Amino acid sequence: MNLRLDHLLDDLRANAADILKAIDADPLLSKRQSGELVLANASGALFTPQTAHQLFAKGLVYRRDPFELVSLPLVKIYNLGEKNVSAADLAGIAAGPGNARLHFLHKLDGTLIQRFQHRGRVYFTTRGMIEGGPCYGTQDEDAPARTRNFDFLGTARRLAARKYPALVEPRPEFENLTLVFEFIHPETRVITNYGDREDLVLHACFDKVDYRYRTFAELKELAAAHALAHVEEFAPAGHTLGEQIESLLASIAGTDQEGTVITIEHDHRVVYRVKVKGPDYLRVLKLVVTCTYDRTVEMFDAHPDWTGWADLETHLRSLGREQVPEEVLGFYREHYDTFAAYLANCEQLRVWAAKVGAEVRRAAETEAGTGNDRLLRKCFAARAVAFPNRALLFTAFDGRLDLKAVREFARTPDEARAALARV
Repeated sequence: MNLRLDHLLDDLRANAADILKAIDADPLLSKRQSGELVLANASGALFTPQTAHQLFAKGLVYRRDPFELVSLPLVKIYNLGEKNVSAADLAGIAAGPGNARLHFLHKLDGTLIQRFQHRGRVYFTTRGMIEGGPCYGTQDEDAPARTRNFDFLGTARRLAARKYPALVEPRPEFENLTLVFEFIHPETRVITNYGDREDLVLHACFDKVDYRYRTFAELKELAAAHALAHVEEFAPAGHTLGEQIESLLASIAGTDQEGTVITIEHDHRVVYRVKVKGPDYLRVLKLVVTCTYDRTVEMFDAHPDWTGWADLETHLRSLGREQVPEEVLGFYREHYDTFAAYLANCEQLRVWAAKVGAEVRRAAETEAGTGNDRLLRKCFAARAVAFPNRALLFTAFDGRLDLKAVREFARTPDEARAALARV
């Protein structure tokens, strides 16, 4: 596939209806609708784009009847080395005709948010969610699983209203522009630790009139005009692109910074983007992928003598920094806190079921008398069905009510919270 942005966007301009029809009909792409607007993104079944139209489906928004492009955040960006793209290839593109420029932009480790306006209304979306659309499934493919209940769009809009009010109202100067931000929030941290920072950082702008991405210089001008935060760029040393990449990677070695997006511009157009990720970031990312809530629970269940976080932390530290670096330890703590809250809710359910079950049994015994277990169970059942979580009451009746039984009844933190809310 041709990965040159200028060529892809020229094709999209010339063949928009056909490309959007292909996106609309593609079963490997998920669609979320908000009124007449449709947001398209890769589904879980699509690991990497297989056809050219799938390169655009990274949060693209369009209309049907007739097919029309409304907003385009980012076209698929590959990592250096993928699709046989080498530093030498990039150097060749950067040396192309025209006023060529090359930027090493910071690759921020947050969540993509696009902002556009349509028919007098401002919309915010992630790659997978659009305001006014259904709220289920993954909001962003890069967001960690623990954030599945986080309100990305609502939080981003409130943050914009507080820090960058120009973004929440339709403005003539933003017409036909897609503003692409990296949303940073302490509750949605992936790998890089930004502390308590909450921000929307502008890092791209698609111009639907010219079917091009604004250059970095234009991006900075737009940000300055509206007091927006914008992405910064590295200035790596070196005479060749390869030397500059090596210099940049050396400068972020030992940190949790993700890396860079190398952006090549010819005249007033962005013609190529490619990601370069730092080895330390990739190492931690690989470890974080295995640092899951389920794995944390499995470790606790395998060590019934553990009583709290201190036991888990001691075990993890004993594995060594290569297996569990300090950055990953924090993610385990988040999973532990979730598990501890789940256990506390399960214990509350157990206490409730024991108390109510005993009361229902006494009433049933009064009605059934003694010596007839079958009648006693029937009388108990007639009363228990009036209560929520009645399966726990029957477990109490059978003398099997313990924390393990409650965890079998409410297997996840969400199920435990829901069950507790019913009592």
